[in-house]
Amino acid sequence: MILDLQKASLLKRASAFLLDAILLVVLATGFFYIISVVTGYEQHRLVVAEATERISQEYGVTAKMTSKSYEELTEAEITAINAADKALQSDAAACRAYAMVANLSTLIVSLGLLLAFILLEFVVPLLFGNGQTLGKKIFGIAVMHIQGVKLGHVALFTRTVLGKYAVETMPLALSALYLISGLGSPVFLLIGAALLLVQLIVVIVSHENALLHDKMAVTVTVDLASQMIFDTYDQLLEYKKKMHAEKAASQPY
Repeated sequence: MILDLQKASLLKRASAFLLDAILLVVLATGFFYIISVVTGYEQHRLVVAEATERISQEYGVTAKMTSKSYEELTEAEITAINAADKALQSDAAACRAYAMVANLSTLIVSLGLLLAFILLEFVVPLLFGNGQTLGKKIFGIAVMHIQGVKLGHVALFTRTVLGKYAVETMPLALSALYLISGLGSPVFLLIGAALLLVQLIVVIVSHENALLHDKMAVTVTVDLASQMIFDTYDQLLEYKKKMHAEKAASQPY
């Protein structure tokens, strides 16, 4: 039937996702740089780096020593590292700078990704229509409400900002920040792992194999060439009435 759901193929969805992910990373990296310059992140980082270098030289702590596991360290090396850590923690300027680095790192990642998502996954789809990002536009797929109607501003915002950004991306981004630099909280790792598990379960059990952002916004990705998408629910209802009347008129009494 002409109103049947024409889901986009997995290959098209994956291709569009990969292209959009690349564009998102590039744009987010640009925002990271701009925000870091505006907030003075590099100055605070340099204060921490200079204090660490100065105290390491003063107490004879080398990179080779800090790269060892605790069991590999000699008693003298352990004493030197502990003394250096205590001295660094007693440096008020270095501690303030480290706190700023930690806070600004979270801010830069969060705000940079948010701006990238808003531009590429909210503004661009509004301009293209049919919920299309650049990747979806190129591969001929679209996003609509599960009932066959175009996405409104609220549904698109829910799908993009609340779903993709807040629920799916930020916990993983903060987990990566903690793993790479040790900044933030290990709680991020638990939240990220839990959300990945939930995401996997939702994909497996949902009829449309939908991701969390699609379930939250009640949307589905379809093949634009073969899927009818109506501007409003009223248009959808009128079309169904028309099809029903034509079918009734064609049947013999």
